[in-house]
Amino acid sequence: MAKKSYTIGFDLGGTKLAAALLDQDGVMLDFIKVPVHMNQEKSAVATQKRVIQLMADIAKDFKNRFPKETKPSVFKGVGLASAGPLNAEEGKLINPVNYPGWKIVPIRALVEKEINKQAFKTKVYFQHDATAAALAEGWVGGAQKMSSFAVVSIGTGIGTGIIFNGYPAQSQGMGSEYGHMVIDYKKLQSHPDQLHHCTVEGLSSGTGLLRRAKELGFKGNSVEELIELGDSKYDVLFADMAHALACLCYNLSIGYNLEEIFLSGGLIKIKNLYLRELKNHYKKMVRQMNPAFECTIEIAKTKNQAGVLGAGYLPHLYQRK
Repeated sequence: MAKKSYTIGFDLGGTKLAAALLDQDGVMLDFIKVPVHMNQEKSAVATQKRVIQLMADIAKDFKNRFPKETKPSVFKGVGLASAGPLNAEEGKLINPVNYPGWKIVPIRALVEKEINKQAFKTKVYFQHDATAAALAEGWVGGAQKMSSFAVVSIGTGIGTGIIFNGYPAQSQGMGSEYGHMVIDYKKLQSHPDQLHHCTVEGLSSGTGLLRRAKELGFKGNSVEELIELGDSKYDVLFADMAHALACLCYNLSIGYNLEEIFLSGGLIKIKNLYLRELKNHYKKMVRQMNPAFECTIEIAKTKNQAGVLGAGYLPHLYQRK
């Protein structure tokens, strides 16, 4: 019988930090999710320090409550998944879209240093959050035994993690940023300085939905408030969201000939507002081009915990190489 081993996974996004202590089979011994309030401080550097300290505090708490599972003989390391853009090989965030004012941040080294100082000695492994989500789906989710598949994470931003012939579709630590694919070229022609508003993320993410709703007169501060309002005036936002995501899935299909596309992220909870239309638009497009490229689109079995599961898998993955 194989000896039990354990990891800690951190999934850092624009609005929350999720963390879990996991065993080698992806079973969570404990899970926590806390808001990060990226605009809390006036200084981006101060925000970075607070967020990194928060990760060290959580690691220390796990160690205090699970001393047997975090002792050096069985603990394999910490995995950190983050929204990007980033360079996974260098361990750096590179002007991340959803972290205001953050520029080039060597976050892997900073987190490792703080955990080693505050909690315990360990190595930190780093990856793009949607790529981590895809790795999780292949590890314990619906993509087990598949070699080419994608996870589209629909949340504060739109992340894409692609596993192509068994490996993350990245070059020199970067790539898989299809959420930033231009979808509204007409608007881009007339507003060339508003690139982000013209992308899949600009139309389909939580941030994009909220921005567009406010342009239509919405006074609230969250997608949840928008849904509770129940005003049909905003139905067009979810129709556009469905079409943009369908275009994204179409492009991924014809680019990589995928076995399946999985959807994850915080906005899965409102899938009734866009999923049916997403699938309908996707099928019409791919069948016009060539039905041989069509694949199934389903909710990820790892659901909105895909990022933290994938982060926890990173020490296992990279220590095997």
